Amino acid sequence: MAERDGSDGPSTRQTLELPPPFFIMGCQGSGNTLLGLILGRHSRLAVFLGSHYYPLFAADRRRYGDLNRSSNLVRLIRDFLVLTKARGVTAPDVHEILDTLSERTFEGVLSAFLHAYAHGQGKARVGERTSQHYLYLREILTGFAKSQVIFTIRDPRDIAFTIRAGLGTSVGGAIHAWNAAFAAYSHASRPVHLVRYEDLVRNPFDTITRICEFLEERYEPAMLRFFEATPEQFRTLPHHRRLFQPLDGCSVGEFRQMSAREIAEIEAGCAEGMEAVGYAFVRGRSECNETKPPAGSGVSGFLIDRVRYYGWSRDRRRQGWLRWKIVLRVRIRYLLSFGFLRKDW
Repeated sequence: MAERDGSDGPSTRQTLELPPPFFIMGCQGSGNTLLGLILGRHSRLAVFLGSHYYPLFAADRRRYGDLNRSSNLVRLIRDFLVLTKARGVTAPDVHEILDTLSERTFEGVLSAFLHAYAHGQGKARVGERTSQHYLYLREILTGFAKSQVIFTIRDPRDIAFTIRAGLGTSVGGAIHAWNAAFAAYSHASRPVHLVRYEDLVRNPFDTITRICEFLEERYEPAMLRFFEATPEQFRTLPHHRRLFQPLDGCSVGEFRQMSAREIAEIEAGCAEGMEAVGYAFVRGRSECNETKPPAGSGVSGFLIDRVRYYGWSRDRRRQGWLRWKIVLRVRIRYLLSFGFLRKDW
């Protein structure tokens, strides 16, 4: 059994005082990837696009056991890397992460992964972009107490239009996701920096300058040329087609291609948040109370959206199956080892 202090386990070292990673998150379709690409063009900033760390591992973090035990720590790191590399993403290896690790915690693993990635990019600071991290905003603000968070938001009607085309998400699913993201932002335990997609594409200089000020970095013109370095993997995704061209506001208001009934349903379902953020209604605000939000945003709607999401892509099905193989292995090991009874687990 490995020593708890790791003295004969994997080699780790205390890093220099590295700046904590920053996070970009928000409802899917609200410009998270776009913003990650923009900031990644800064000479000092690297942005890892999509670790999905919390959605993948937060539910099972306890089942990995005490991360002071080298075997448990390495198991978590390896599982994380397996799922990362399954998406065709270049990532640090186990030893690079261990060499960067400053604390043997769940958060420490992600931090070390990100800092190792930034080191490989020759950058001084690192950020992480996973849209659905908004579902774990409370945990991230607690676990990364010194990290800055950039929270994106976009007109929910345009989001519904965008993610239906790219991810097969229903109107009901889009309403549910937007409301969940708005609620997470509204209940944040400390200030986060809100970025409206519409401001980003219509007034990029001022919007990006304010983001840089929030990150305590200087604005660099190269960030507006993000499209010169957009990874080819995004070219096949309909909702990412604008990542290969300069910023413009043409995508604002695309929702008007949807039916009047769908627009009315979205406004009714997201009325409170739209009003709070300042999105104008096509109909009067009072009319929203008279429209019933669409069915299908519950469990059955979620399952249908998942079928659509995975059914459209063989790569997504393969990645999803690989994830569940890891989850099942971790949970079976936890049960067979009586981890739920052991204080040292």
